[in-house]
Amino acid sequence: MTLYAWPARTVFGRAIPKSRIYSAAQLSRAMQAKFVDQVERMEWTHVLRADRLNLQTSAEIEEIAVIAIDLHTPDVEPAVLQAIEKAIPRPLILELRHGGRARLAMAWKRPSQAKAGKWVTAPHAFTAWQAGDTPREALPTALDMATLYARLLEPMLPPRQSPDEPIAARVARSEEAAQLEREIARMEAGVRREKQFNRKVELNAELRTAKSRYTALTSKA
Repeated sequence: MTLYAWPARTVFGRAIPKSRIYSAAQLSRAMQAKFVDQVERMEWTHVLRADRLNLQTSAEIEEIAVIAIDLHTPDVEPAVLQAIEKAIPRPLILELRHGGRARLAMAWKRPSQAKAGKWVTAPHAFTAWQAGDTPREALPTALDMATLYARLLEPMLPPRQSPDEPIAARVARSEEAAQLEREIARMEAGVRREKQFNRKVELNAELRTAKSRYTALTSKA
């Protein structure tokens, strides 16, 4: 996985006050407290637009905002990132930073067909953490903004299971895999706690089935 060298022509450089997220996403006090605990600062560092990248425009993707987020802890709750997505109604790519390391996070975002001006947001996919001074690479090659958006997200998704598998299907598999990963962790904890032998055998069988399904979701066909 890579970090990108965002083109100089796309620099935006605006700090994002936490209060803006609180207000725009209508966060409860409990969620605001999570922001304070987990997020140190946010900056809208770059705006990727067709005219700044010499790309063709796309009706569904006009621009992509790059948001740098300095974290107090390497673990950030999904609800915190989803609140940022809700507060900034456009496709985002998040660059998370902590302890001299960085990783990217993206949630596939598409305009809502039910309500104009609203977006439907999938759960986030992530790159692995890597050193913040890792050499950065150029943006993926693309002809238009929609293709660029898809190619930025693709490395964070499970591999294609067929040459023509659409990205929406890969996003759906990624979402199911993330849910299953959490379920596997819960099941493993249950196996460790279980004292009754026969029940432990049953739980281990269920766990093997879940792990097999996870492998099927995250591997090539």
